[in-house]
Amino acid sequence: MRRIVKLMEDWQFTYQGRKKRLIDLPHTWNAVDGQDGNDDYFRGTCVYEKKIPMPEFSDEERVYLQFQGVNASAKVILNGITILTHDNGYSTFRTDVTDVLKEMNELRVEVDNSKNQEVYPQVADFTFYGGIYRDVEFLIVHKTHFDLDYYGGPGLQVSTNVKGKT
Repeated sequence: MRRIVKLMEDWQFTYQGRKKRLIDLPHTWNAVDGQDGNDDYFRGTCVYEKKIPMPEFSDEERVYLQFQGVNASAKVILNGITILTHDNGYSTFRTDVTDVLKEMNELRVEVDNSKNQEVYPQVADFTFYGGIYRDVEFLIVHKTHFDLDYYGGPGLQVSTNVKGKT
């Protein structure tokens, strides 16, 4: 069985090195400047930080930190350790953090929506909003579980093999 602990509230957000401010997720820093239809909105790196207590889990469980949407590149730092980088603004990504967790944890996410040859599309008729725009959560699973380390997939794939009619 899977349990989910949402991490949506009380993030410290830093925009272009300015003073930190408290925000909740989902969030984008282009909510205003990305609305005028021009290509002059801020594209760069901003920082999200949060202190998080360790979720309850047993020795028979593993804890994943899961992001359902960050645009466009993310560097995830937990307790001073870079645990994950991800390039793709439109996909879920996660990593097992069980062995890195402490009683109180410091999570830092550096998000960058700059033009980047690793992230597509490169050109479009819409704003490339920067931010954490979907849920962030701890995903707690039994230590014997479907593969959650394969590109943010649900850990299970079902397909059918339909044979032709005779």
